[in-house]
Amino acid sequence: MFAQLGDHIFQGLKTPSSMSDNEAVKYAQIQRINDKPTIQPTGTELKEIRLSIVYSIDFCEPSDEIAALKKSMRNLEVLTYLTGEGQILGKYVITSVDTTIQQCDANGRVERASVNVNLIESPSQETTEPAGRALTSQNPVPEPPAQPIPAPAVEITRDIAEAKTKVSGIKQTVTKIKGKTTELKRGVREVRQMANDAQQLYASAKTKVEATKKIVQRASQLPTSLGEALKYAENLATLDDAVDISVLELGAIQLSESAHKLSTHAAPVAGFAGTKEAGN
Repeated sequence: MFAQLGDHIFQGLKTPSSMSDNEAVKYAQIQRINDKPTIQPTGTELKEIRLSIVYSIDFCEPSDEIAALKKSMRNLEVLTYLTGEGQILGKYVITSVDTTIQQCDANGRVERASVNVNLIESPSQETTEPAGRALTSQNPVPEPPAQPIPAPAVEITRDIAEAKTKVSGIKQTVTKIKGKTTELKRGVREVRQMANDAQQLYASAKTKVEATKKIVQRASQLPTSLGEALKYAENLATLDDAVDISVLELGAIQLSESAHKLSTHAAPVAGFAGTKEAGN
C-alpha cells in the first residue's frame, strides 16, 4: 500500500503517479534604523499535499472513486493520512478534487480519468496534557496485553480460506454474466481482480509452506496443489476484456475444483495449527 487517507486507500494500480508536499515557516521582519531588518519566526504554515492519480475501468470504477473523494471534501471530513510504512503524517482535509476525463464509452460512462487531490493540514484543537502526567496520575491506565503473532500453520490455512472466498465470488460473477445481470466487460474486470487476489493469497501460502519444514512434512501434497491453483488463478487474472464466455466459465470451474482439492490437502495443516508445536 502506498498510503491511506481516511477510508481512501491508494495501492496497486491506484497508487498516485506523483505526490508533492509543501511545508513553510513564517517570519516577521523587524525594522532597524540605518540597518537591514532582522527576522523573527512567528510560526509554521499549514502543510499541504497534492496527489495525482489515474483511475481506469481496467481496475476500478473511476466515477465511484472520484465521487467518494468529492463526498469527503463536501462533508468537510478530517482524514488521517497514513503511509504504507505505517507512519501517520497527520490529519488533513480535502480542499479540491480536480478531474480530467480522458476517455468515455458510447453511453458517457467514464472509463479513464486523471485526478488531482489537494490536501491541507487540519491541526488538532485538543489541548496538550501537562508534562509529567504519568508520574502524577494516581490511576495509571494499564497497557493492553500483546496480541500473539499468528503461527505459519495458522497463516497458511487463513490464506487458503480467504482465497476460496475469492473463488466463490468468481463463480457468482460468471453466473451473473451468463444470466445477463452483469455486463461482460464489468464482470471480467471483477473476475480479474478476485483472481489476482486469490493468486496473491495462494503465492503467500505456498511461500510459507515451502519455508516451514515441519508443515511440509504434514502437507506433502500442498506445494503441488498450490502450484496448480496458482496457475488457474493467474489464467483468470490475465483475461482480456473481450474473452469468450466459455473460456471464462472453464477457467472458473478449473479454479473452483482446484480450490476444493487444495482445502482437502490443507486439512493436515489445519490440525497441526492447533498444537503447541505450531505455536498455539
